[in-house]
Order: sequence, then structure tokens, then C-alpha cells
Amino acid sequence: MQPESPTPTEDPGPDRPWNVRGRVVMADVDSVVVFTARLRALDYRYGGGRCRDAAVSLLPSALALLGRPCADDVSGQLRAAVADLHNLAGWSCFDTGLTDAAAGHFRTALTVAARGDHTSLASNVYYRLGRLSLHHNDVGRAMTEFQLGERAAAAGGSALAGAVISANRAWAQARMGRSDDVAMSLARAREEFMRASDEPVPAWAAFFTATDFTAITGIAYTELARTADPRYAEFAAAVLSTAVDGYGPGMARSRAFSLISFAVCHLLDDQVDAAVELGNEAVDRCEVLTSTRAVERLRPLRDEAARRRSHPGALALVKRIRAFRPAVLVPHPRRRDDLVEHRDIDGHSGERGVNRSAEGIG
Repeated sequence: MQPESPTPTEDPGPDRPWNVRGRVVMADVDSVVVFTARLRALDYRYGGGRCRDAAVSLLPSALALLGRPCADDVSGQLRAAVADLHNLAGWSCFDTGLTDAAAGHFRTALTVAARGDHTSLASNVYYRLGRLSLHHNDVGRAMTEFQLGERAAAAGGSALAGAVISANRAWAQARMGRSDDVAMSLARAREEFMRASDEPVPAWAAFFTATDFTAITGIAYTELARTADPRYAEFAAAVLSTAVDGYGPGMARSRAFSLISFAVCHLLDDQVDAAVELGNEAVDRCEVLTSTRAVERLRPLRDEAARRRSHPGALALVKRIRAFRPAVLVPHPRRRDDLVEHRDIDGHSGERGVNRSAEGIG
């Protein structure tokens, strides 16, 4: 059901300019869609700092397309494409610590999607707004956003959109220590995910594979092990082991974040030596991400390791996390000759630069 993430390209710029003076045609829509897909692949693999400026810089041009004449069959798809570019811009701002900007882009995405009656996309935006709130520990607000996302998914008849919402609601419920609710939400997410097997997969939901569902299940139970009963850690670790092995290099950030929870589980289960090894691997992988979100995601690992600081390895891990800073990129070089190849932690070659505006990364 789920396609592989596209391989990041060296130049993620649009295939054709968007300063359209006449009628917008499907080729213009396709250009926005392809541009967003390229940036989304960079986000998955390297973090939001790798694509944020490129996305934000072209939002005005994309919005301007909505004011140009076009055929009815083009108009609906254009609104989806422009809304999803704002959706990605919001996510990359969130990933680089620009909370207010992220919320603004998400709200614009909702407005544009609503005018085109794209309820599945609206559900996805509400999911991301919920994640933004959950990241800042505003669980009540996150639950409200997930409820709105659930309604949008139901209105559009999308089982996949519903599965995304149900799984993330389980994470919020785990944050509150509500183990029975977590089990029910994950069971519902599993049923919805299975039902979505024949459903077309839109670009904005393609990340939600069987591996991602497994990962969020493990993360939810890791939360429960911290908030309700540490005995959940054993189950969470087994699930996360499968998820970590399932993520490829194209989903490097998701793999790094899953490794963090995997290490936390081992600490909660008093397997400190294994936890330290996993924790250091998680930090290694976070260090190459342009994601300030990694700082917050590492805090539970730091806190649990600090409780076991009599162990030399745990103490060293605490110190390393305290000193952690996410990767920072230099501005995009103006001459192609100046491009320097980027390699991720596994040694895979990636794109060597993105179009950047004057704004710095988060």
C-alpha cells in the first residue's frame, strides 16, 4: 500500500517557474507536487532544516497560482498541491523550532484545503497540529486537534487518515498514563490501517507505513512505561526493535527518534549497558539531523540515564546529551562547483544543497 520515500535530489527546485501569467494548467500543478515531494524526502532523511527555507520561499508563488484562471478539474488538484506545500512548510518549521510559524502555515493549509474540500488532507494537517501541541506537552490541545482530524477523516471516508489520527491519539493518551485508552486507540488504528490497504495513498500520508505504525506503538508503550507501569517497557522494546530494523536510510529521522525510545525502554528495564549503547547510537544519528526537535526528544533519555548515573556509561550519556546540538547547515552555495557532498551517518550520498532564502535555519 505504501510507496517508498523518493530519493532526495541534488536540486529540489521546481521543474517550471510558478510566475504564471495566464491560465494555470495541470503541468503547473504537477510542478508544485513534485517540488513538495522532493523537499519532503529531504525532511524525512535529513530534518526540516534541509528543506524549510526552500519551501517557505516559494509559498507566495504557490499561493499566487490560486488567483489565476484554470479549468475546474485543475482547480481542485491545485488547491491540494498548494495546501500540502504549506503543510510541509509547517512541519519543517516545527522540526526546526519555529512553533508560531509552523502553526501559521498549518492554518493556511487548512484554509486552502477546505476551499477545495480536501478532507483527508485537512485531517493530516490536524494530526500535525496535534503533534506540535504534544511536543510542547499541551496534551489537551493535542487531543482537540486529533478529534478535529478524526472528524475530517470520517468526512472524507479515509481509513488511512483515521489510522494516523488514532495512532497519534494513543501517544497523547499514553502521555496521560491512560493504558486502557491507549490499547483501544491502537486497536482502532490497526483496524483502520488494515482497511486502508486498497485505498490510494496521498503524498502527505505516505510516511504512515507498517513500520511507522509499529514505531508509534512502541513509542506509546514507552510513554506508558514512564507514566503508568515500567513493566510496559519490555513489550515496547520488542516492538521498537522491529521498527528500528524496518526504517531505511530515507527515514533517518524516524529511525533516530525510535532509537531514543528503544534506549529508554532498556533503561526502564534496568538493562543499562544495552541502553547506553543504544543511546549513544541515537545521539550519533541525531547529530547529523537538522532537527531542533531532537533536543526535546532526547530529554527522556537524558532524564532516565541521570537516574542511573552511578553507571559510568549512563553518566557519560547524560553529559553527551546535555552538550548535544543539532546539525547546522551553511547557506546554499551559489555556484554548482562549490557544492560539497553530504553523507548521512550510514555513509549514503545525498543531495548536495538546496535552494535557500536569506533566512537562517532554526
